[in-house]
Amino acid sequence: MTPLSDTQKQLLFDYCLDLTSEIENAQAQELVFSNDQAARFVASIKASLSPLDSIASEQCPDELAEGTIWRAQQAVRTSKVKLTQLIAAEQRRKTGPWRELFGRLATAAVFVVVGSAVITGWNITTNYARQNSWQHQCQGQLAGLFNSLSNYKNDNNGQMPAVATAAGAPWWKVSDQGPENVSNTRRMWILVRGNYAQPEDFMCPAQKKSGCTFACNPKDYNDFPSRRMVVFSFRIGCPKDGSMDVGRKVIISDMNPIFEKLPPVTEQKLLIQNLADELLKRNSPNHNGRGQNVLFCDGSVTFVKTRIIDNDDIFTLQNTPKYEGTELPASEKDAFLAP
Repeated sequence: MTPLSDTQKQLLFDYCLDLTSEIENAQAQELVFSNDQAARFVASIKASLSPLDSIASEQCPDELAEGTIWRAQQAVRTSKVKLTQLIAAEQRRKTGPWRELFGRLATAAVFVVVGSAVITGWNITTNYARQNSWQHQCQGQLAGLFNSLSNYKNDNNGQMPAVATAAGAPWWKVSDQGPENVSNTRRMWILVRGNYAQPEDFMCPAQKKSGCTFACNPKDYNDFPSRRMVVFSFRIGCPKDGSMDVGRKVIISDMNPIFEKLPPVTEQKLLIQNLADELLKRNSPNHNGRGQNVLFCDGSVTFVKTRIIDNDDIFTLQNTPKYEGTELPASEKDAFLAP
């Protein structure tokens, strides 16, 4: 049987770490089903990662995880004796609630790096490196959107893109193509229709693996053709809000996790009956819940690991436990970034 190619191994490795798109998932599953080597390869990786299965799901500090895995890599380059020493050292070095976690992480890192011949040469830091790369690409993309907004303003007497919206319009109806201006994304689609931005500019690099395509003529649409084409969230202004250039306001961010899943635009229903505590703690899904990039009105872009900025949750309205999808901020101090 012909050995697995490097491309096939990379696909299977990413598949085991949930880094693949829907299309790649199908390719990996077909390869595993039809190729015994691929099946053994996947089984070996999953067996190597099994020490992590008993760890409760919670956000792990990136810098600590990366440090542990880096030490595993250095150890494997030296000798197997140091691998054993590494595990013991990691268990002693970590204290508090992370002690057991990092003892297991060190063990799993060693298993992944050298525990099986089929994964020799593969680097467990692939996930971290890829996520960090996407994070920085996303920052550049948001900076590009700021330039698009600036160019539009320069051509339109300093005005931001806007559409006339009736009171009570549902801001969540992304991709609705009706004549009424209902969604919060229609004003951003103006940038696309005016050739100030491309549809791809509104897709976070970390989410481009979803397989979404952009074959469309912007002139034929009133809004983004699909919810999948826009994974950023945009500030909804207070009716009494001042200029967006005043202060250092957040104007765009990675996707709001509360409204990650929306009903079809044809439905008329309450979006959220009551905000659960879990939703109030969740970061944007764009970067695996690690945090979110935010674009400020001065053009700066920052990756933050909290959704609280200036004592305000940018993903919720103040004192609003349920959402029909028509609510607006009562004050310009209440930032609200929605679909």
